[in-house]
Amino acid sequence: MDNLVNKLLYAGLGKSEFEALKPEALKETRKSLKGYSLFAAVLFALLAAFASLTDITSINRWYYLIMAVFNIAVWFCVEKRGVKMGATLLALAYASITVLYAVSIGLSLLHPDLPAVMIIAVMLLTPFLFTDSPIYVILLNIGATAAICGLSRVYKPADIAADDCWNAISFCVVSIAAALMQRQLRFRTLAKDRHIRYLSETDLMTGARNRNMYERVLDSYPQKSRQFLTCVYVDVNGLHALNDAKGHKAGDVMLQTVAKALLERFGSEHVYRIGGDEFVAFAPDVEEETVKWDMRRIADLLSASGYDISVGIACGQVGEMDLRQMLTQAEHEMYHQKQIYYQLPGRERRRR
Repeated sequence: MDNLVNKLLYAGLGKSEFEALKPEALKETRKSLKGYSLFAAVLFALLAAFASLTDITSINRWYYLIMAVFNIAVWFCVEKRGVKMGATLLALAYASITVLYAVSIGLSLLHPDLPAVMIIAVMLLTPFLFTDSPIYVILLNIGATAAICGLSRVYKPADIAADDCWNAISFCVVSIAAALMQRQLRFRTLAKDRHIRYLSETDLMTGARNRNMYERVLDSYPQKSRQFLTCVYVDVNGLHALNDAKGHKAGDVMLQTVAKALLERFGSEHVYRIGGDEFVAFAPDVEEETVKWDMRRIADLLSASGYDISVGIACGQVGEMDLRQMLTQAEHEMYHQKQIYYQLPGRERRRR
């Protein structure tokens, strides 16, 4: 029972992993919704134009026009209004499916002497439209099946209604199976892609982002800030001496402790290990004095654990900052602090 609930709600991954993958799933849903809504808008507009010229199908044209206008509106919301993530995007996705079902049922009832066909095609399509928990598509399909069965029995001849019920129930079962398998496969692929991306972007020893990721996103930081950007350059003092005295395991623990303190303050998105004992962190729209106070607190906490760091900080206004110059300024300040550290008695600096 627990396994079935897990598959229905979390595509077989478990709640925590499913929740971690939701941002990636929402990105895929947005891309799919843009493509589907544009395609549907063009398709139903063409069908409406054709229906207007054909007596046999002219009764359908208002349904086609409703679908064309609705899908144009959905596409406009996603593409032009900037709907990217969250509940609004999912609401648009499920509204698209619901309206598609409603129009399919309406078209079927317009022709009571014919079996429902479009709704069967929609049932087979819906599992593949968007990436989300399987349970919602399954509930929509069950609801659509109940609706077409009930309405067919009321408005269609008995033999046609029986065919509609049998076909709807049969293809609903197929759609449920497809939804379970497709969502499970899709989320497993997302999990694999996320893990590969994590390995390529992360320094595995410390959990900070690595040098490659630093070089890739560095120039984007001015755009991540609204007013100003503060950058922090950190060097871990005494790493080589500790490696020589107690082994590399002790040095690794030192780096991990420093990285943990920086990650807790600046977040995993903004901390980078750019060298053996050097870290860079960014604080978008955080005042320089606030960052300085935080770094003094971090330095005191690390000192209590027997570790020392040298810190350089620089801040710039959006629209006026030279990011590379800021980093150079922070680096120079860090090296100045490091020189002071090694000038103290009993501290010898190993040349690098």
